[in-house]
Amino acid sequence: MSPSRGYYSLIQYCPDLGRLEAVNVGVLLFCPDREFLKARMSRDNSRVRQFFGATAYDADRLNSFKRGVVDRLEVERGDIRSLADLEGFIARRANAIQITPPRPIKVTDPEEDLAALYRELVDGRAAGERVRNMKTYLADKFRGAGLEDKIERDVVVQVPIFSCKLKIPYGYQNGRFNLIRPARFQSDDPKGATTSASRYAVEGRSIYETPDPRRGELSLVIVGDFGTRKAENLPIVRRILESHHVELYELERVDALVETIRRTAKELPAAS
Repeated sequence: MSPSRGYYSLIQYCPDLGRLEAVNVGVLLFCPDREFLKARMSRDNSRVRQFFGATAYDADRLNSFKRGVVDRLEVERGDIRSLADLEGFIARRANAIQITPPRPIKVTDPEEDLAALYRELVDGRAAGERVRNMKTYLADKFRGAGLEDKIERDVVVQVPIFSCKLKIPYGYQNGRFNLIRPARFQSDDPKGATTSASRYAVEGRSIYETPDPRRGELSLVIVGDFGTRKAENLPIVRRILESHHVELYELERVDALVETIRRTAKELPAAS
């Protein structure tokens, strides 16, 4: 079945609207062509407890809020037939449960796509458990954000300093062509993280200083998984990479990279 255009929104708990600090507690998916509108909420409040502390919320009240969103969607399902209708529904939410503006997504199987969005954006499992394959994880993130038209896959570039070619999983153009490369920095010995970071730094500087014949000026972006060694390894890795024009996003901050791509990336040229 060919993909249909759909929209998804995060459902977030925001205990203090003035501070705008929120945690994802659910996700909804709307696909007008399939007449599909459904929300999936977190089974418990572990993420809320992790972010805000056990005393920062009333569990019964929060659970009531979450049920209220699902019930309200069910009641208004027949009246939500367009993106504007969904935006109107969202605008009427006024309590501690907030719904983000709808973002486009290609929908193939609504139920499976909703489940995938829930796993990637709401499920509270630890990052190391969630991301066994970082390339697949990033692919799900980009797909979930509807960025297929802005992300180039399997980009082959020359690394002059090593006289070799690299295949980088993802890239996007926003003035420079940004090469997105996942990496793990989970060594118990900080020297291991330093060694890995130094190699990426040398690659990154060489790429930065040598324009590509087809894509022009390049830049390397590392998405780093630090696991349980983040406190020890992150400062070292960040200092090394950024001093060589290599941008770093921790795995937990990959949504910031997604938003940067959404705002700044140019659409890929149409295939000839």
